[in-house]
Amino acid sequence: MCSLLGAALFLSFYARAGSEFRPGETWLDVKGNSIQAHGGGILPFGNVYYWYGEDRTPGIRSAVSCYSSTNLFDWKREGVALWQTNLPHVNGRRTFVERPKVIYNARTKKFVMWMHLEQGRYLFARAGIAVSDMPTGPFTVIKTIRPVENTNDFVTADSDPTQQKNFGGTFRDMNLFQDDDGRAYVFYSSEDNWTMYVVQLNDDDTGPESPAVEGKTWARILVKQMREGPAPFKWNGKYFLITSACTGWKPNAANYSMADNILGPWQTFDNPCAGTNAQVTFGSQSTCVLPVPGHTGDFIFMADRWNPQNLPDSRYVWLPFTMKAGGEFNIYWRDHWNFSNLPAQ
Repeated sequence: MCSLLGAALFLSFYARAGSEFRPGETWLDVKGNSIQAHGGGILPFGNVYYWYGEDRTPGIRSAVSCYSSTNLFDWKREGVALWQTNLPHVNGRRTFVERPKVIYNARTKKFVMWMHLEQGRYLFARAGIAVSDMPTGPFTVIKTIRPVENTNDFVTADSDPTQQKNFGGTFRDMNLFQDDDGRAYVFYSSEDNWTMYVVQLNDDDTGPESPAVEGKTWARILVKQMREGPAPFKWNGKYFLITSACTGWKPNAANYSMADNILGPWQTFDNPCAGTNAQVTFGSQSTCVLPVPGHTGDFIFMADRWNPQNLPDSRYVWLPFTMKAGGEFNIYWRDHWNFSNLPAQ
């Protein structure tokens, strides 16, 4: 999850004012190793940011990594938050993790991780939910679910390889969003990626609110638009969602949607990216949107530049943008940038 950031972290940025983000370049941690946190998200907690993501480090059986920083530039590898060996085996076959996100539940004082849990051929398509007492882990998987049952009979074909009639809509690309009141939601591509779901979580953030009532605790949004890579954020009382099209590893044009209520209705707008290579989101795919502390209306678009031939060498594309009065925004490419040269209001 990319959450609203507290003012407690604000001063850390200016000790590193000369540092620059360099989108698409190899990003090294403080020990000089390439950061392995793909498809990830950032959790601010206390005075520290925690970056979780898919760990593609060669030679180790890590599923989810954890890094920490006080300024978003310099990242220390805290280690493995979730090991592959601790993932469930289903029907005798191992599972793997994509797009892990973490939030903190103030009531239970637990850190809660949601992830797309998958098997080969991408037919398993479930949410994996894990908890930990510490932000750095270790996390323990407590359940695998499809949050919403097939309540609207969207499966009409005789062929149902993902068993949606029995188990509910598929759960693939996902993100978490924690609102101002602490209530959390999960966004995910469902119905074999044809439709996005947004589902309110229960008080522990370990499952959907029950009973599930469409239009009250969950909703089908972006219906039949086939979108993935959801990156939700909130500004000026409105909800926003950047997504990508479904083209496998190949980058495509992003678009964004806006709503007054998180359950919709959502209105969709064209690609917010502008300039050279905007039609392929600068060769990347959305994963999160991060508010910039101390800069009302300024955000960081976080994306992955996937390298399917060498996944550990997939790069990170972080670009700033500023909201306009009517809720519009544009994301422009920058070879390098820092917090002192954010876009003009």
